[in-house]
Amino acid sequence: MTVNAFQGYVHQQHYDFENRKAHILAAKEYYKDFHHLCQLYDLAKTTNFDLNRTNNPVNNSNRMEKIQKYQDKKNLETKLEEMEKRTHVEEEVQREIYLSQIKLWVMRVEDEIYNINCELPMLEHMEKIRGGQVKQRPIIKPKVMKPFILVKSELQKQVFGAGYPSLPTMTLDEFYDQEMKRIVEEQERQKNQPKPVEPEDPDEETEESLAKARAWDDWKDTHRRGEGNRHNRS
Repeated sequence: MTVNAFQGYVHQQHYDFENRKAHILAAKEYYKDFHHLCQLYDLAKTTNFDLNRTNNPVNNSNRMEKIQKYQDKKNLETKLEEMEKRTHVEEEVQREIYLSQIKLWVMRVEDEIYNINCELPMLEHMEKIRGGQVKQRPIIKPKVMKPFILVKSELQKQVFGAGYPSLPTMTLDEFYDQEMKRIVEEQERQKNQPKPVEPEDPDEETEESLAKARAWDDWKDTHRRGEGNRHNRS
């Protein structure tokens, strides 16, 4: 019954890039056949299992499911190990061992299917890059800070500078002045940049709107409703 699971596992162990995609697609088909067969015998869940699902993004439900599956897997492995240690195994116990091994493979196959679903998009993207359909992003090298010797005084600068002519030497004051100059230039650059215009909040009350609201309230207090309205009046 576990033949398809073993065949899928063997295909998944091929890591040569040229044939990697074909191998994991074949492995997924074997895994699907095995999982479907286990569903027919009620050894695998028939609901809440998506063959195209990945493990990303990890949300709370996925996290709890992983924790529960990990605990179930460890309990099943412990139970299987204890049964296999028995010197005399009855027929019923032997049957339980076989069923536990199949259930353990069901858990492994479900995880491997999820892993294959995560790996496939990466392989397809790499194929597009190699085929020239997608341009590979240039690698941005980080700015490397050149080494230098930091000393406390001008005298130490002359001494260390003579011993290490290939490395620049500066005193603490010079280093401080250089850093302050860099910070000031950065602040000036940020000041010269135009500030983004924040959209006005329509619900925000201004002084003008508050003044109009107060004037309207005062007018309603001194005038009765309908006063001055002589339209259609006999």
